[in-house]
Amino acid sequence: MNLEEFITSKAFECGFGAVGIATVSPCLSIERYNLWLKQNKHGTMSYLERGAELRADPRNLLPEAKSIIVVAVQYPVNPSPSSGIAMYARFPDYHVVIRKKLKTLVQSIESELSRKIRARICVDSAPLLEREWAVRAGIGWIGKQGQVVNQNLGACILLGELLLDVELRPSVLPGTEFQNDMCGNCNKCVESCPAGAIEPDRTVDARKCIAYLTVEHEGDLPAEFHEKIGKRIFGCDTCTAVCPWNHNGNKKLMPEFTRPLITDLDPEEILEMSEFDFRQKFKNTVLIRTGLDRLKRNIKKMV
Repeated sequence: MNLEEFITSKAFECGFGAVGIATVSPCLSIERYNLWLKQNKHGTMSYLERGAELRADPRNLLPEAKSIIVVAVQYPVNPSPSSGIAMYARFPDYHVVIRKKLKTLVQSIESELSRKIRARICVDSAPLLEREWAVRAGIGWIGKQGQVVNQNLGACILLGELLLDVELRPSVLPGTEFQNDMCGNCNKCVESCPAGAIEPDRTVDARKCIAYLTVEHEGDLPAEFHEKIGKRIFGCDTCTAVCPWNHNGNKKLMPEFTRPLITDLDPEEILEMSEFDFRQKFKNTVLIRTGLDRLKRNIKKMV
């Protein structure tokens, strides 16, 4: 078993549904990303502007980086995406789960190499164009809804990355990574978006996106979106839930994503909830990052 096979095997042992490797080099989609920022399609997420320069090359995060390992975690498809809380948010905070698993993977690689390695773990919040790297590592393709779709896992996946100072053979032949688009003529995700947030170039205008509005948006919710948000309290799973590539079902779920911490949520209970009670109830979930005030704001505008 060579090192690449060893890493893949250990990643699957950790519970990841897919794993791939890419060679570190400058990002190919940075100009597209910067244009998206220039057009203010990131809404009030000003932190994306602050990390823009770092995203141009993973070596801005780890100068010694030679390879990047990308992993994907499948979460269940939401059967009722037009109300309540996004499916991924019902389970333990995925940032914590994926980071812990990647730390285990680092330890396994160090043990196999009999030396310490320079590594950096990235999960969502790091200034890394993770969707590009997922494609370059062979995890899948960018769907028409702007998110990565995997042929076996579908559209309901979360990503994690591991930068390391080890030269590895890439999973996909460089130059062929972007030839695996399997959306075809399907437009279900585009047509299903309640607010028309999905752009023709497979990006999302966050200012129209219900997931952004209910989770990230600062201040009052724009009145023109109240009806479109409907009974959604946190996030929106509509464009991922309708993807035909979900047909394989939930075959590769991590144990952490089979037992939801949130099974039922009473909007009235949240409206009456104190900050202390909120933190106690949701302390191990991503809802903490949004905060109680925004959840109450969303519920008060429910249609």
